[in-house]
Amino acid sequence: MSGKVRKRNITKHEQQTNGNEKANLKSRSVSRGSHGILIILFMMVAITWGIAASAYFGLVDYKALIVHGTSVSTSDIMQYTSALYPSQYEALRHPVRSLGEALIYFDDLIFSLFVKKEKTSYIDKRRVVVFNFPLEKHVNSIKDSSQLYEKTSANAVSNDDSAKDSGFSKDHTNDKKISGEPTNHVDGEASTKEEQPQVAESKMKPTQEKNKKKSSQAKTSSSSLKAKSGSSNQLSLEQNKTLLKQLQEGDELLKKKKVNEALSVFEKIISSNPSSPSAIFGKAEALNQKSLQQRSNKILIESLKFYDQVINLPNCPKKLKKKAGLIKAERHIFLGQLKEAVITLKKMAETFPRDTDILNQLGVSYLYVGNTEKAQKVYAKVLSIDPDNGFAQVHFGFILKTAGDWIKGAYYLKLGIESMAEGTQEGKFYFHLGDALHRTNRSTEADEIYKLGAKNGLFKSKYQRSLYNVNRLQSHPFWTPAEAKVNNYVKTLESKWKMIRDEALNVMDVEKGLFIPEEESLKDTGDWKQLTLYARGQPQKDCKRLPKTCALVSKMPNAHGCTRGQIKFSIMMPGTHVWPHTGPTNCRLRMHLGLVIPKTGQGAWLRCADQNRTWEEGKVLIFDDSFEHEVWQNAESFRLILIVDVWHPDITEHEKKTLSPI
Repeated sequence: MSGKVRKRNITKHEQQTNGNEKANLKSRSVSRGSHGILIILFMMVAITWGIAASAYFGLVDYKALIVHGTSVSTSDIMQYTSALYPSQYEALRHPVRSLGEALIYFDDLIFSLFVKKEKTSYIDKRRVVVFNFPLEKHVNSIKDSSQLYEKTSANAVSNDDSAKDSGFSKDHTNDKKISGEPTNHVDGEASTKEEQPQVAESKMKPTQEKNKKKSSQAKTSSSSLKAKSGSSNQLSLEQNKTLLKQLQEGDELLKKKKVNEALSVFEKIISSNPSSPSAIFGKAEALNQKSLQQRSNKILIESLKFYDQVINLPNCPKKLKKKAGLIKAERHIFLGQLKEAVITLKKMAETFPRDTDILNQLGVSYLYVGNTEKAQKVYAKVLSIDPDNGFAQVHFGFILKTAGDWIKGAYYLKLGIESMAEGTQEGKFYFHLGDALHRTNRSTEADEIYKLGAKNGLFKSKYQRSLYNVNRLQSHPFWTPAEAKVNNYVKTLESKWKMIRDEALNVMDVEKGLFIPEEESLKDTGDWKQLTLYARGQPQKDCKRLPKTCALVSKMPNAHGCTRGQIKFSIMMPGTHVWPHTGPTNCRLRMHLGLVIPKTGQGAWLRCADQNRTWEEGKVLIFDDSFEHEVWQNAESFRLILIVDVWHPDITEHEKKTLSPI
């Protein structure tokens, strides 16, 4: 009996012991769980802070890391790691140095425990006064590169003649586009309303010291610091404040358009700090503004030298270097110095190889000089960095479309336009997207694009889609000689039509190369050739072979002097269809003199907007080719006409002299 009791007591004791152990284990597990949760929370806070901080300070391009289809390079991973875990990253990169620093730290710690001395920690002994540079965006940064190719001065002479007339020519910039976007010139004169980027200087503030008793030590440390406020010279804090105040003064003067006073301020700074990037940049900006005020290309060229100095300074902040480079390139384009713009942007792209702003502008500069192959490579690179870059998409699509790849061209043009990114809402892109859609049997979509362009103010109407316009001009598809104020011209041409026809027929078989295929890729089917007598107001070499016709039109100043038009013969063979298209400008009207008009078969006819017309031998037909027009030639023999462009009757004499040629 006693044995049973004893056994029962032992069992109770074991149960109590087991219960206590379980409680202890549970308590320890809860404690460990709490510690684990705290560690996880701490890690989450650290990672979140690291991501936020690295994004804020621009250390990591997270968009490039996250965007689908973008590969992450080793350098990106290293940059990401160093931003989140700087201490660990440095320890892994420099293990020996990190170990040495750790040993020094522990040596100092042990020394301070056993030796009574002024307590100065390792960190405090080696503390350097840190200057904090607030990250402030420049008030007025350089405009997007989409505006660059609209800002070429017609008064500045270009040394480059290779620019194509495909929407990126260095010409045609005296007009205001239909959208109302201002260009450098209005009615042939330079506009002085140019937004100028403001000079911005990083403000420097010393960090607060933790221990006020050691202020004298901190001051001694700060006095030996090389403060970089735009100069490589060793400057005291007081000198930095003075320099900053002077830079701000110059900046304020520039904002108030007091150019000469601002120039004096910046020159004074440069005299004492000759390597100050901000002061040199300020001088460049002052000269730039002065050139606009005085309309002086000479002063503008002088400003380019100082922009170049900023770019080449070794101590120049990257943001200022980039800004100076972009402005310098834009000013080169303004002057028509297209090759110089390419050189500048290539150099900037070497310094900032993944900067899409610079690469986009480099692509535009290549388009200006007609190098579409290099432009295409540049935009392909931009899209590999940022697949959703709308500016690159529309330009990439533009290049593909004009090269004949209508399907891919339409795809990228559509993506870019729908992105609504700055630089994508321009008439040329809507124009080419609609054309590409029409040529791929998507006419309904093309019409919607044209309607949208007209609704957004990029075109004057769904049908009138010319890009280089004078907005006040009256417009309708077909004109009478009286309306066009060319009664005398029409009478002369109609009275001499047989002479003109015979002279043209005589040269048709003399030399096969005399009539050349049209060069604008407007033909859908068939064979269409031309022989040009005048272009951009200048006689062409073939005038010598047709002396009578050239002598006749030389007495028509509004025709041969129309720098935005042509005088040419056009021969079209049976089975030819010309795509719907529009002329580049509303500043001219087009006269067609019928010379050989076949009547057999289904004939030949012209559609302009929603009206159809046909030609008659010996008669002049006048229409406005800024409206969409289309041609069918389904007769059984060739059709021959003389095309004579004349100035629109509402164009003034001043405009005739100053509008850039097309």
